Amino acid sequence: MAWGNFMLDIGMDVASGQALTKFYAVKYSAAEQVTPVTAITDVIAGFAQFGVTTNEITRGKGCSCRVHGVTEAVANGAIAVGALVTLETTGQVSNYVAASGKRIVGKCVGSPATNAGDRISLLINPYGTLA
Repeated sequence: MAWGNFMLDIGMDVASGQALTKFYAVKYSAAEQVTPVTAITDVIAGFAQFGVTTNEITRGKGCSCRVHGVTEAVANGAIAVGALVTLETTGQVSNYVAASGKRIVGKCVGSPATNAGDRISLLINPYGTLA
């Protein structure tokens, strides 16, 4: 089972009409506002710690975004402990592949994934370079 250990979670607004999924990567859309990741090269703001529906956004619910520390993250395939992970267009993470052009977003530090949809423990690298 995955687990988290926060160093820094920040409350942010969510872009109108942009629902967020728990433990998926998010990116900045404006000052203090996030939206779902849409490209493998997006620079992440962090990982949403709770899901937010479009109806909740209209009622003022925001995002608790983990920007530093260890978060749970949803894998799109097998990822071993110690492996670098990269970003997928869905906001999920995948096993690092050299020269893939994907943004490196951290390292799996626990709870390895064996299947798509499994959650890993991810040490966040918010400054990730491109693979």
